[in-house]
Amino acid sequence: TATLKKFSIGTRISSWRTNKCVYLIKPTIQNTKIIADHINASKSIDSPKRFWIINVPRKLFASETLLEREGVYGYAKQMELPLGFWCLDKDVFSLELPDFMNSFYLRGDLTHVHTAAMALAQLCRICGPIPKILGHGKCSKMVIDLMNLILKESSSHSGGSDRISHLIILDRDIDYVSVFLSQLTYEGMLDEFFGINSGRILFPKEVTGKDEKLKVILNSSDVVFNEIRNNYFASVFGLLRDKAKELQSKEQQTKSTLSSMNIGDIKKFVSEEMKNVRQQHTSLSVHIGACEVILNTKTEENFQDRLRIERDILEGQNLRECVTYVEDCINKQDPYPSALRLMCLLSISQDGLLSSEYESLATQFRQSYGCKYVSTLYKLNKLGILVEQAPLYQPSTSRGSKLTEVATSKATKIAEKVVTAVNFPKYSSFRTITKKFNLIPIEEEGVNLKKPTDMSYVFGGSYAPLIGRITEQVAIHGTLKSFEDSMKLLPGPTIINYKADKSNVN
Repeated sequence: TATLKKFSIGTRISSWRTNKCVYLIKPTIQNTKIIADHINASKSIDSPKRFWIINVPRKLFASETLLEREGVYGYAKQMELPLGFWCLDKDVFSLELPDFMNSFYLRGDLTHVHTAAMALAQLCRICGPIPKILGHGKCSKMVIDLMNLILKESSSHSGGSDRISHLIILDRDIDYVSVFLSQLTYEGMLDEFFGINSGRILFPKEVTGKDEKLKVILNSSDVVFNEIRNNYFASVFGLLRDKAKELQSKEQQTKSTLSSMNIGDIKKFVSEEMKNVRQQHTSLSVHIGACEVILNTKTEENFQDRLRIERDILEGQNLRECVTYVEDCINKQDPYPSALRLMCLLSISQDGLLSSEYESLATQFRQSYGCKYVSTLYKLNKLGILVEQAPLYQPSTSRGSKLTEVATSKATKIAEKVVTAVNFPKYSSFRTITKKFNLIPIEEEGVNLKKPTDMSYVFGGSYAPLIGRITEQVAIHGTLKSFEDSMKLLPGPTIINYKADKSNVN
């Protein structure tokens, strides 16, 4: 049998000219309610319909309860499709769960924890048991514990050898800074300006020079992209120029070679070598166009000013100027994520914004971009990303509390004015973490951006991603021993599990 026609889940069932309906859905309450309405609507149609619901990745109790409450539980056969990891490249696997962050950290929903644990357990069955498992954070501990439980209860075990030496699982909340800084590699720039989704990018007509948009898969099979993807953006134009010369030289060699070939060799050459050269030509043209669009946009937006402000925020320098720059971005109505990222960066680097700054920036943001983003500000506050600093003085509870409260309020405002006026580097837990993990390179030493030896080059030498530093430590030394004390500064527990059922949790 074959699929006759595909419909959006929001389509009315009366327009479906079939008696067999298969739903491939994420088992959310919204999707389940639509299906329940479809089944109820089908009861009034003369020709009866049969229903199948394929839940990706698994059935949820809440969805089944809703179907039962709507009186349609027995009308649809339910199945599960645990997809596990998606292969985005030869060395990149992803669960492609963009809702994981909101689900776990905001709503406290553990659904995706089970999904991650199942996918990792499946990986262990394919590649063999992983001898060294390390992690940090509340969510990571849940995933590791559940994965071990699934493997322990599983009846099928892989008989293969250990093909993976280490598994490192880290919570996102230990390193929010990397999310808010401007990416400066070529692939990062593509994501910043055009957006990369599931390893695919949609280039606008400004890039292609044609009337239609172009969808491109970004992975190592694209020879041109693979050579430039991890390079600092400023050096990419030179690499593309060299690639163009290389392809031109190949074409000239091809012309001289064809004259000495027989028909069979020519056919093979055209179908293999020439096809590869043409693909590289097309790819080269697209990436040159993308670079030109990015470069023009960067020039218009004074991109260097933004990078300087990001560097000052990380180092705790010129904070008054940084706040003014953010206010200018808001009042000029730059794209709202751009201003919001800087606000979050300011908050994280200082353990929160001064009360007056927080109120001022939040008010200006709402007035400039609209009240529809009030919920966004609320969520960032709930996550502990965009928050006010704790009061500089905590009064003791005693008689005359009203007078004390007034005095404290005035003292706090005066202290904030002094801090703002003096404009000295503020010490915070973020500073301690950056120092312990060596996240901000010493400016005098600098970072070679063309031939980098330190991962901080991805942010122009301003900051090394904390998650990258931890992974680097494990890759080089095999353990977290030298970071043992430093890991205690991060939220959540540290998990070390070495080829045994017992886990060591610090």
